[in-house]
Amino acid sequence: MSVQPGRQCSLMALDVPSGPTIDGLPVSGMPFPADFNEEEKPESQNSNGSANNNDNQNQSVSSDLTALPNPSSSPLADVSQDGVNSFRIPITAHKSSGNRVSTMAARVRTLQKHNLNVPGKWLQVVESLKVKEYGYGIEYYGSVGVGSPPQMFKLDLDTGSGDVWLAGQECKVCSRHKKFNPDKSSTYKSEGRKWGISYGDGSFASGYTIRDTVTIGNLTVPNQVIGLATNESRAYQIDTVDGLLGLAYSGVSFIPGVTTFLDNVIENDYLSEPVFSVYLKDKDKDDYAGEYLFGAIDKTRFTGELTWVPLHRPKFWEIMLDSVSFNVKGVGKEEMDIKGPAILDTGTTLIVMSEEQATEFHRGIPSAENSDIYGWIMPCNTDQVVPGNLTFTIGGVDFAVPVKNLVREPVKGLDGWCFSAVTSGASDFVILGDVFLRSNYAVFDRRNGRVGIAPSKH
Repeated sequence: MSVQPGRQCSLMALDVPSGPTIDGLPVSGMPFPADFNEEEKPESQNSNGSANNNDNQNQSVSSDLTALPNPSSSPLADVSQDGVNSFRIPITAHKSSGNRVSTMAARVRTLQKHNLNVPGKWLQVVESLKVKEYGYGIEYYGSVGVGSPPQMFKLDLDTGSGDVWLAGQECKVCSRHKKFNPDKSSTYKSEGRKWGISYGDGSFASGYTIRDTVTIGNLTVPNQVIGLATNESRAYQIDTVDGLLGLAYSGVSFIPGVTTFLDNVIENDYLSEPVFSVYLKDKDKDDYAGEYLFGAIDKTRFTGELTWVPLHRPKFWEIMLDSVSFNVKGVGKEEMDIKGPAILDTGTTLIVMSEEQATEFHRGIPSAENSDIYGWIMPCNTDQVVPGNLTFTIGGVDFAVPVKNLVREPVKGLDGWCFSAVTSGASDFVILGDVFLRSNYAVFDRRNGRVGIAPSKH
């Protein structure tokens, strides 16, 4: 085990596990299938018809909501919504039995998703080991309709991706997922381009493209390019989520030259106000874990006022991070040398930093270690002896993440040690995933090219 030396700081002494020895590996990962061969697309199917506006059973928007003013940098104006052009998509949290939810696999997937370097030893761990669910990984999904009338699917609503994809009828290995049936859609159009995505942990999906109507809440978008999977890895086969709906800008799609779902919404003025808001929380007894709100902002979901920050680059939802610090009860604030571009990514579980930034961060946690095999780990009782928050300063305002949310699942074979929710691998930007967004409400304003953030109200 290679260990980064900890910096002396004024935090209280930590009761660390003694003499860590590796006598096993963290159970995570899935081997890359040897039979990864893309299936041929089926014969073209013709269709006709136009887009269908479809009523659905999503909640209407209440008078507690506000809409954005016309393009301006002015503060948010209070305008009551009548629910016609604004709607909620409840988010369900599900603890999958697949490797996608483990910390090791989440690290690898995030780096590969953003075309970043993945350490070879991490790949070896993830590719060679059996699957076990520790209960620390949660997948979020919403209900999305495809076709006319809509066939409903559980899709990951991902601000860090641009594609729409799900299982097709020809996918013989997708038995756990609901499959799109083009014969039941009057608006289906065959397109037939091959597409594929693959990740460093061995997971993949591949197939061909179609065009059809996508319905989410009260919003119906016709002629959207969609990837239908004809083959997928076991990691996806055992996944509860049926596919993905990307909410990033055009240009980040795995399917070249595609106008993303979000940009189609904006270009065609399908929303009176081109914004969506994200509220994530720990799931309740009914697996409810928050919501996406399209076309408005729900002021009952956060405290104080929104802090608006402009996008640094209009590709991902990328903003500038002023600084990062620890705020520990009874000790005070300890600044870190971490700043620069940061992406708000609902499709990423963890917080990802560069090697230098991750080292700087973990110096604030006594006894945190950087393993060549496991990456950053920390004592599992860190949240008990370091009570406080990790604070991200954005637009001059502090946004907190409790230290307890930074402690992930135990490392098998290292008694008393857990994975860290902050990992390394990003290059010139920090990735703020669900660990950050469960504590902070976010508004994505496409028209004005900005993001609004406020502490979530749970």
